[in-house]
Amino acid sequence: MSGIRFSFPACVIAGKGRIDRHDLLILRKYAFTNGIRSYDDALLLLALNDMCPVHCDDWPTYFVEQLTAFIVDTAPPRGRLDAANAAWLIRALALDGHVGNPLQLETLLHAIERADSCPDILSAFALDQLRHRLLAPAETTYGCARHAGITADDMAYIWRLLRCRIDGGHLCISALEASSLAMIDDVVRHRDNHPGWQDVMEHAAGEERRVASLRSHPWLQTRDDVEARGERVA
Repeated sequence: MSGIRFSFPACVIAGKGRIDRHDLLILRKYAFTNGIRSYDDALLLLALNDMCPVHCDDWPTYFVEQLTAFIVDTAPPRGRLDAANAAWLIRALALDGHVGNPLQLETLLHAIERADSCPDILSAFALDQLRHRLLAPAETTYGCARHAGITADDMAYIWRLLRCRIDGGHLCISALEASSLAMIDDVVRHRDNHPGWQDVMEHAAGEERRVASLRSHPWLQTRDDVEARGERVA
């Protein structure tokens, strides 16, 4: 965010390093009169959040709702997330694959929930934030207490991401999401986990088996698959 140029009144607020209720009113009136309407507006909002760790109670809701409304409802394709704005979210919110701010993590979750659909790479990326937290709790922002394994709060986090994948009472996750869950399981397999975690992992294992089965069909085999078995390639 170092390349962001702050105009008035954002420059004054950023210089203070805090946002109070009066500052928020000023931003609404002058900087974001019609809300967040462009990617430049969104980057300015993100930069203000980074530079003002002290803020009033109204700021978190404003930040999350405005950024979510832009990326889901205003930026094309309206109403859903595609590969392009999913990639923008990942670049804007994460540093080296980690979402380092609790409001930015909430924005990621809220955008996925609000959108009619989103690429599985984005939900897999959000799941990966839990793995980062389990590996290095002191360095990430999802949760703050070290614990043995998957807790009820972790399960609530997971279901916020996977609820939209339920169809006819069945959890229908992609191979990429299953892979993210499997990597989390590698971290917590021998820890004391919430009972619901095993149910999720059974679904993930079922998806991996289904993909492996599909790969055995000739029409899904690649040239490398055939050559690896020593068969003649036409």
